[in-house]
Amino acid sequence: MTSRSSSACKRAAAQEPPGTCDVRLVESPAAAEWYITATPGAGTTRRQAEEMYDQIVGVLRESRARMVQERLFASADAISCALAVRAAALGDLDDGVEPTLLAPRCPEGQIVGAQVHAIRGIAGPGVLCSGGGRPQARAFECDGYRYLTGSGLCAPERDGGPDQTRLVFEKAEALLAQAGGTLLDIARTWVWMDDIHSWYGELNQARTRFFTERGLMGASGRLPASTGIGVSPSGGGRVALDFFAAWGREDAVARFPAAGNQRSACDYGSAFARCSLAKTPGGVTVFCSGTAAIDAAGHSCFLNDPQGQIRMAVDNVLAVLRDMGCSSDDVVQALAYGATPAVRDYFLANGRHEFPWPCLTMIGDICRADLLFEIEVTACPRARKP
Repeated sequence: MTSRSSSACKRAAAQEPPGTCDVRLVESPAAAEWYITATPGAGTTRRQAEEMYDQIVGVLRESRARMVQERLFASADAISCALAVRAAALGDLDDGVEPTLLAPRCPEGQIVGAQVHAIRGIAGPGVLCSGGGRPQARAFECDGYRYLTGSGLCAPERDGGPDQTRLVFEKAEALLAQAGGTLLDIARTWVWMDDIHSWYGELNQARTRFFTERGLMGASGRLPASTGIGVSPSGGGRVALDFFAAWGREDAVARFPAAGNQRSACDYGSAFARCSLAKTPGGVTVFCSGTAAIDAAGHSCFLNDPQGQIRMAVDNVLAVLRDMGCSSDDVVQALAYGATPAVRDYFLANGRHEFPWPCLTMIGDICRADLLFEIEVTACPRARKP
């Protein structure tokens, strides 16, 4: 997994700093899962994309794994170039499902990075299309469990964020029905929002109303883990949705409304669990929701103190991991969001040294204007570097 790509050779000749490709592996007798976090070095958009996808495709081909979920974070003007490079690099590995395309605040022509989840030893994945005929989900099976991942569901055909929110969840419901599942089987969602501060309350109302209608609210413990973050969908519209669902056996998913240092987010009007645990082909996966400096009573802490908020957010994540029987070494992917370049840079210069997780760090608006930092992690016990 350390083969030197042609793009890397060109970069070395030009004495430019290289990017990184952090790979984590978790495996069982039935299957193996690869989590890839790729960050390009400096250079033109094309050079960044070539370096990043050379690395990703090298891992996929060497491991003989197939992608089941993928995200690309880049400035809006860099997306088309990155997708063209991706298509050429993937070749026969391209199943038609685009990565979720996200545009954090960053300079023009810049690629922040990509996350890939890939699996070997599964039945599938089969590709499912949304109502408009666009491939947006992958279904697969292993050891009696069934899975579905949805990527980049959006609804620009509707006016307004709340109506778009309802429709993206309806689209997820329809894809799950195609695969034989329901909304009750979702373990994890990611909600990507444009201009989050102007309508986060409306999103919460629309989501809660829809979840109530579908039976996810109340004492049943069926709310998924989630991140709701101000990173704009690149495909248009106010909101985009990713999800991971599992079913087929009774223990497929466990959800924890409260965990670690924090109580249920439902206490202050947000319908998600602090974390969820899914039986996955390689073993067990813990999805820790987007986490900020919020205390047990739901109050924002360390106001105007980036260092304090970063420390508390990370401590809150570590507390959830401990509750789930995981250590910091089990983290296979992370996303960190700073509300300003200064907050992002502080985390990169300090927190990343203390917690060298496979992490993409970017600028994104947190759900409350007084919060400056948020982080989410995915962890798998016994994960290792291959």
